[in-house]
Amino acid sequence: MSYSRPEQTQNTSNQRNNGTSLQTRLVLFVLFIALVPLITIATRDIIQTRQALTDGAEISLRSGAVQTANNVDSFIQSTLNSIGAEAQLADLLNFLNASQAERTGQVLRERTLSVLENLAKKDTVNLISYALVDPKGNVLIDSSTGRQYNEAKEAYFSQLENSDQPIFSAPTYSDDKTTSIVFATKILAINTNEYVGSLRLKFKSTVLQDVITKSVGPTTDTSILLLDQLNIRMADTRNPDLILKSVVPLEPIDYLTAVNTRRFLDIPSEEQATNFPGFKSALDKAAVQPFFTADISPDVPGDDTIAVASLKSQPWTVVYSRPTSVVLAEVQNQIRTNILLVFGASIIITIISALIARSLTNPVTVLARTANLIAQGDLNARANINVTGEIGLLASAFNSMTDQLQSTLVGLEQRIDERTADLQRSAHELETIVIVTREISIIHDMDTLLRVSVELIRERFNYYHVGIFLVDELGEFAILRAASSMAAQKMLEQNFKLKVEQEGLVGNVIRTGQAIAVDDTSFVNPFISLMYPDSTITPSSTDMAHLQNQFLPQTRSEIALPLRTRNMTIGALDIQTDIPLAFGEQDVKVLQLLADQLAAAIENAQLVEKVEGTFAELNNAYRLQAQSVWQSTINQYKHPSYEYDGAQVRSVPHHLPNDLLKQLEKGEPIIVKENDGHKDGRAKTTLMVPLMVLSQIIGVIGLEQEDPDHIWTNQEISIVQAAANRAGITLENARLLEESQRRAVKERTIFEATARIGSVLNIENILQATAEELEKVLSGSEVILQFQSEQDQKPEK
Repeated sequence: MSYSRPEQTQNTSNQRNNGTSLQTRLVLFVLFIALVPLITIATRDIIQTRQALTDGAEISLRSGAVQTANNVDSFIQSTLNSIGAEAQLADLLNFLNASQAERTGQVLRERTLSVLENLAKKDTVNLISYALVDPKGNVLIDSSTGRQYNEAKEAYFSQLENSDQPIFSAPTYSDDKTTSIVFATKILAINTNEYVGSLRLKFKSTVLQDVITKSVGPTTDTSILLLDQLNIRMADTRNPDLILKSVVPLEPIDYLTAVNTRRFLDIPSEEQATNFPGFKSALDKAAVQPFFTADISPDVPGDDTIAVASLKSQPWTVVYSRPTSVVLAEVQNQIRTNILLVFGASIIITIISALIARSLTNPVTVLARTANLIAQGDLNARANINVTGEIGLLASAFNSMTDQLQSTLVGLEQRIDERTADLQRSAHELETIVIVTREISIIHDMDTLLRVSVELIRERFNYYHVGIFLVDELGEFAILRAASSMAAQKMLEQNFKLKVEQEGLVGNVIRTGQAIAVDDTSFVNPFISLMYPDSTITPSSTDMAHLQNQFLPQTRSEIALPLRTRNMTIGALDIQTDIPLAFGEQDVKVLQLLADQLAAAIENAQLVEKVEGTFAELNNAYRLQAQSVWQSTINQYKHPSYEYDGAQVRSVPHHLPNDLLKQLEKGEPIIVKENDGHKDGRAKTTLMVPLMVLSQIIGVIGLEQEDPDHIWTNQEISIVQAAANRAGITLENARLLEESQRRAVKERTIFEATARIGSVLNIENILQATAEELEKVLSGSEVILQFQSEQDQKPEK
């Protein structure tokens, strides 16, 4: 809200004329009261009237523009919601989910066509048709025509393919004269959620004209235009023949875009423009100054007073205008009225001179009233006192004080809002870090950890691209191990990597261990804007420039943060956004904290992998040792196989086929059927359960059943498995006991021999005792003990 402020009065103490008579001063004072205030009031009224009319026009036009924009938004959104709901109709889903043969059936096709025709009846004036379109753009059923055709090259179709929500396309030429707008939404299969087709709704573009026309009402002096982002008129209540013409000739690239999307015909741009450069310039500044005057119509002379409003659902602009002459028509009438009022008031003030005293007290009253309003909290109140002297000085000082107080409070509120927003953002970022850290801390598989980390970071912070680079064993390349973006899969499939010593932000971050950010990658060879903390690399280093990635063309800002563990950089976290100036100093600090947590999680995962690898090696070594030991133990027995036939146990030579042994190595029981050699062809079934020690098979328990119809139950198999497990443990314990006994005998023999040798004192007896003890241990062997000297080369026996 705007308000008037009195001009600062100057100190008039030096301008007093004490020699003037009271009568002269009274006359002068009366003249002052009679003329100056009246002229001031008249002038102020004229200015205020003009301002009020202008403000009223601005409010009215802006209100109308906003209301029209809301109406267009409401039409678009309601149609999108409607087509989204209509796409769920069972008949449409059944038709698209049906096979090609079923679709050609007359009953199904007629029922579906009937649904589309009923939907098309909701607007018989502007609605062209409803249609079902398959994923290749083929129109399967159209409510207005029975023929089939392909719309894959239509602008809306490519837009629909890239969206999971209902879409809306701007007006385009269906032919050289007809323009239309399209609403469409995907239809998914009932069970598989597979994209099986789409529901397309086509309107005549005149539907937009109808929507904005309803906002004008019965008035004839109001004009409404609907412009797109290229300033092409999509609707015009005053000049409908200018629809789909641009305000000024388009730039070549915009013209090609408009032609390619069928927004323009393939004719010169100048022939499809109205050439209003002043209007175009005002539209470019509309974000700052949404209320202005400009010439917008070739058929109406003079400027229009214009207010603009932007749509929420589309990058379009509503232009709401009235002729300036109509808007300011009341100003001239008000000027004449004010002149008459000034003369009348002058006469009355001159006659009623008795009220001079009261007029002297009015400024004090106004000042007191203003002070009361300010005390009640109305900081916009000002003392509008147009007098000189002490009261004027007091009012001016009072207003200055109020201005400073208001400015201080406004600035304080702004700072509080800014600090609150920063705190809320920091709290959100820290909360996100806690969530991401909690999620990744429980993951120990490296690939899963990296994949989940980039997905969480991108989803929680809404980034364009997130990648994790890890340094190879030689420290030469930074290899992209995980990424989350539209192009992530392609980059991973091509083993994307960067050279640490040469290339881009990632290489510099790994080499220096410091975070680096680029403000805006759209510039050629942009410099680094942020380097934290205490980086000694200069921003002009060419190897620090952002590397343009063909897979990520929309990148506008990038930051790379080191992954550090125990004073060593093991990789980098690369984050890219599609907006410039996305990373401030606080963002770098928060993201570095996240990178440190991620580095710790990566180190933990690497340690887990090493521990699991070591455990697997130890387990494999235990298995090989058990296999070797048991192989040696089995080789000591002549008949390692035994059979119990219900009466006695006897050893039998038996060797299992290799294919059975390979099946039993899995540790699971198997059932084998084999013929026993009788002429009647009787077969027997054998249940084989492996004896396992340290995951290594050392034997097999086989139970034969001569009844060929016998079925081994789960209970029987469980009992045999339990017995096999107990037998395996017992056999291993028996082997360990035998090995311990042999080792004890060996240790005892060594102890006795060393004890006897140690009890002898002279060399000859020591040699004799040693030879005797060795002969006892190695019975039947000849023991020779000899000394070697330089003089005598003969050995002693």
